Amino acid sequence: MIRSLNQLEDAILAYGILQDSPNGNYIPSDEAIVIACDALIRDSEQLYISHAKSRMAKESFRRYYTKFRLLFDKLYLYKAQQPDDTIKKLHESISQSIERFKEHMNPSEELPIYDQQLLKSNSLTKLAQLSAHLQAKQLDEKYLLEIQYGLNSLFDEHKPPKLLYYHVEWLATFLSALESLAHDKRVKHYAKRFIELLIRYNFNYLGLCNRWHEQLEAQIDTLPRSEKLSILLLMEKEITHYHPLPMLYYDIEQPHLKTMMNEYIWAELDYLEKMSKLASVNNDSRPEIPASSNGIHTTLTGEGLTCLFHYCSKVGLFKNKHKSDAAIGVAQHTVTDRGNRITANQLAKFNKFEHILSLYMIEDKLKEMLHCIKNDIEEVERRK
Repeated sequence: MIRSLNQLEDAILAYGILQDSPNGNYIPSDEAIVIACDALIRDSEQLYISHAKSRMAKESFRRYYTKFRLLFDKLYLYKAQQPDDTIKKLHESISQSIERFKEHMNPSEELPIYDQQLLKSNSLTKLAQLSAHLQAKQLDEKYLLEIQYGLNSLFDEHKPPKLLYYHVEWLATFLSALESLAHDKRVKHYAKRFIELLIRYNFNYLGLCNRWHEQLEAQIDTLPRSEKLSILLLMEKEITHYHPLPMLYYDIEQPHLKTMMNEYIWAELDYLEKMSKLASVNNDSRPEIPASSNGIHTTLTGEGLTCLFHYCSKVGLFKNKHKSDAAIGVAQHTVTDRGNRITANQLAKFNKFEHILSLYMIEDKLKEMLHCIKNDIEEVERRK
């Protein structure tokens, strides 16, 4: 297919030579370029169908498009980036080629300079038209500003990410989704729907992710540990239910926005767990009990024993009428994995949010016990 560009290449090179000629008597003409452009679609399609294999045809088109784009850019620069009729005709020709062979386009291919400018103008204009409607939904103003900054960065050749062909579809779907949200007349929780939209269409702009981090930190910074855990776990649950659309990226070089959010939440949960363990070690100043002393020596931490005691009490394993009375008896005869006594007060103070990590561990132990019990029952039944 690339051979079909020979006539256009010669015409553009001749145009450039005449334009750069020191003799001012020669005025470059667009006629040869227009003639070459008229023949281009027909010739390129004939060469395309001459390929015996689809893979060859695909590679042929991709090389054709790359050269076509470079010739287009060269002429556009010759004309000082002035979109006259010839530039528009060339743009129409390359657009027809893309539409005809769209399934072969390389998503990481660059766009012609002229297309970049058109895309920038159309996208920023549409975003500006939606701005007031989005603000009326009482969305976080910092997030709206980051969308503006993100698009400005996308159209700035000196900043990442580089504007590529796949951004044409991404911008169309992302802005269309923003438009639907902006003009939605229903009564909805638009703040949550907005975050879901950003994840769904993967606006993984680092500035937006940083604002989200800052907002979350400000929300939980002064809260007690149990409330921090509750908020983080609830947020993790919400994000898990947001399903991103495939193959959509603001920045293909960065992780998905959902991934970045989840990794931050997991890091915060891990930090809270480590701080809790550290506090437990520092606060546990009771003397250790010799291994030979009376008491049930367990492999559970204080939190683990608290969780196990809570559910034993809940299912009526103890005769005591009140949970606190049962805690006194259990505490007298139970020793933690560190060889320390646990107090009745500790056993009785169960908090599912604060003890969530220990709950996972107790759940695993109970599953193991149930598995052993089931195996024993099955063996007995087989021997009857």
